[in-house]
Amino acid sequence: MFVSMEKTLRAAAWLACATVLGMIAIFLTTGVGQDPLQFVHPAAEYAEILLRNPAALRATIALDNAFIVFYATTFLALGTLLLRAGAARALVKACVGLMLALALLDMVENFHFMVMLARAEQGMLPSDLEIGAQVWESLFKFHTSYLALFLMGFALPRRTAGERALANLSLFLQLPVGILIYVAPPAIAFPLVFVRFTYFVSAL
Repeated sequence: MFVSMEKTLRAAAWLACATVLGMIAIFLTTGVGQDPLQFVHPAAEYAEILLRNPAALRATIALDNAFIVFYATTFLALGTLLLRAGAARALVKACVGLMLALALLDMVENFHFMVMLARAEQGMLPSDLEIGAQVWESLFKFHTSYLALFLMGFALPRRTAGERALANLSLFLQLPVGILIYVAPPAIAFPLVFVRFTYFVSAL
């Protein structure tokens, strides 16, 4: 006997939601998160961000590593159920493929953060080239997710108010918010990060 795909979807989505809330809780209590590391800073400032609270940063990365597993499972299960329900095969396959690519990019990002933190603790500053490459990878990672979720908005059913809300948020909210985070002034971009978090949690 196997676990049903519906139960797999629910369990993975709730676990993913819990890890996101855990990361938010760490940020609210310590001020430490990964987001500052996804923007360009001078090497000394970047190292200071890494070393501000290594234990909290490692806890955040650990939760994010779990989040990767849970959201990848969520989208694999969701894709299977959408195909069973008759959703457009090309859209579903593209969405799931992009989310799996996102999971890979997310792991690369986290493992690099861990390496940079370990090096910073030994007095080795990240180079400007390394910082630039990391920020480029983070940008590519997030925009991969925006594309995947935008496609998901077209593939989702719209039978209930909740389904319509999720589809519309995926189409008309997460994409512009995600893009603005990286092109708007910091005073605007910072609160938009929390809008993105809120979308992820409500969607899950």
